Amino acid sequence: MTFDELKQLLTELGLDADDITPEATREEAGLDSLLVVELSLVLRKERGIPVPEEDLYAAATVADIERLVSRFAPQAS
Repeated sequence: MTFDELKQLLTELGLDADDITPEATREEAGLDSLLVVELSLVLRKERGIPVPEEDLYAAATVADIERLVSRFAPQAS
């Protein structure tokens, strides 16, 4: 998942696009604990990317979340 795809997904979850930068912390981007759970569910159910909530909580920045999601994303054959 690219940064732009993650940003689009986060804006669909209700976050302000201007707050979502690679270096923004989860808090600066507006990703509270409820949205972390929602992001995990959307990634798993709609995108087939099983990212554990605990790992999302541990990610410090939006760029960290992007790398994490990319690590769990199914690889194209």
